[in-house]
Amino acid sequence: MVLVPLALLALVSIQTGSALAAPANDNFSAAQTVGPALPVSVPASTVDATSEIGEPSIFSNDPLATVWFRWIAPANGTNVVDLCAAGFSGSEYPTERIAVRTGASLLGQVLVAETAGACSLRFNAAAGTTYNIQVDYGNDQGTFTFRLRPLSAPVNDNFVNATAISPNLPTQLNGTTVDSGWQAGEPAALGGSGSARSVWYTWTPAATGRARISVCDPVLVDGAGNLVIALYTGNTLGTLVSVSSTNECEMDVSVVAGTTYRLAFSGTIRGELNYTLKLSSAPPPPNDNFANAAVIGPGLPVTANGDNNFATTEVGEPGHSGINPANKSVWYRWTPTTSGPVRVRGCSREFPARVSVYTGATVGTLTQVNAEPPYSPHCGVTLDAVAGVTYNIAVGGGPFQGAYGPFELDVHSLEVPANDNLEQAIGLGKSQKFKVNGSTIDATFEDSEPSHDYDYGQNSPSVWYRWTAPDDDPIIIEACAVKEPVRVAVYTGTDYSNLNKLVQAGEGCRAGFGGRLAIAPEKGTVYLIVVSPVERDFETDFTLTGVDPSYTPVAAFNLKKAIAKCKKIKGKGAKAKRKRANCIKAARLKAAIIKCRKLDGKSAQNACIKKARKRYK
Repeated sequence: MVLVPLALLALVSIQTGSALAAPANDNFSAAQTVGPALPVSVPASTVDATSEIGEPSIFSNDPLATVWFRWIAPANGTNVVDLCAAGFSGSEYPTERIAVRTGASLLGQVLVAETAGACSLRFNAAAGTTYNIQVDYGNDQGTFTFRLRPLSAPVNDNFVNATAISPNLPTQLNGTTVDSGWQAGEPAALGGSGSARSVWYTWTPAATGRARISVCDPVLVDGAGNLVIALYTGNTLGTLVSVSSTNECEMDVSVVAGTTYRLAFSGTIRGELNYTLKLSSAPPPPNDNFANAAVIGPGLPVTANGDNNFATTEVGEPGHSGINPANKSVWYRWTPTTSGPVRVRGCSREFPARVSVYTGATVGTLTQVNAEPPYSPHCGVTLDAVAGVTYNIAVGGGPFQGAYGPFELDVHSLEVPANDNLEQAIGLGKSQKFKVNGSTIDATFEDSEPSHDYDYGQNSPSVWYRWTAPDDDPIIIEACAVKEPVRVAVYTGTDYSNLNKLVQAGEGCRAGFGGRLAIAPEKGTVYLIVVSPVERDFETDFTLTGVDPSYTPVAAFNLKKAIAKCKKIKGKGAKAKRKRANCIKAARLKAAIIKCRKLDGKSAQNACIKKARKRYK
């Protein structure tokens, strides 16, 4: 009799339990037969699945936990192994690996099609052929639904079956590129034979003008989210003439009433998407073109609400604020009556606006005259305006989708805050309590200045303060604004070469929008306090306060009035005289204590108060 150690028995038990828990179709030889009728939808699992010796890799990925399915094709056709929305329990974002093979033995497999990272796989089947389908989710094991179905292309998959769009705007249609594909002769812009997932529309607009074609917020089913919208004229694939195209989710185009347009939408990297196609009128703003610039001023300040939605770009128009080519720009014209430095802002909460200022009488003769900020692109610029000179102000968007929306144009005389630079930091003294009004409007960001925001690191304009700690008591520092949030940060050091940030805050202000923080200072140490906008382009006035939580405010007290009040105590006897004398003594003690509290440091204050109490005992 052989004695087996308990630990070994436990190990054998674990291994046996694992093997018994493996899916029935874990091995090639035990592949689960499905169909042959399609579609097929069966529950499946890779939990405790294994890989076999000699099992082929899937798209260069070694098999880890594979299961097998076997299907005999009843007819010729293109079919899809579909694991999209399969309810996989092992991971929220699984990486599917699928292969379709033929062959009677594991070592004799012939690859038909394979993929890794896509949730579906197409393959062409021949009637009567047995196909072995290998599925692996890698290390993310779980349950799922195995689906096998015929390819079912959208009705408008091919050019000749294009879906008609209503001639009247606005209009919208639901669509899909799931199971769509490439058609011989299609424009290369749609993705090409191996990648295009294209569908077609035909549209004959009822009115001449600008129109917006939008396919934003699509739902990705499989493949990549890269897409293209393309508009053509022409009656066949071979005679198409491009009108406009974009890789963004929308584009604005000029169309002519009665002209038939061919519209293609494609997921360019096998992108299978469900979407809503929207068409709407896109009339440009009145000041869209340089010649129709809106006149502002001449007096300052000037504020005006603007919007570059549906705006266009003119031939020969320069790029604005470093953005080439220009995008969706509108124009303003200003002729000042006085000379001096000015700030021009065209900021928006909807998009990153771009602003430039020019002289010149035509688009082709423009000369940029504004100074570019060191942290461009930016929606605020400065220039030295000259009385009588006409300035052309362009407000546009960046190069990406959604580069449009409402904005506020603001032109005002430039007034940089006195404490804009670290060297000009305003002193807050040595008080246990301070309160000052300040502003980040027209402030700048110096070379080598650190970011005052831990999270984003954006270069925001800032103003500086210097405070010397009178003692070691903690202090609460708060920067609050009425309109725009501000951030407050505290440093030690003397210049940008040796600054050390202690803490920063952009939230918590109790009297508006801003930051609130606390530090435990060291007596005599100089602290640098900086205030900057939370959103770089939205500057504001603010109030900066600091208070020791244990600090007792010094009340206003008039000793002469207090003594005069004591002398009015009525009576001629000794008792009345003592009452008047004690009242005057108490008034003098109160005045002395108030004077003591104005001293620097708690220890000096306490010593002074003790001496005063002894004097007026």
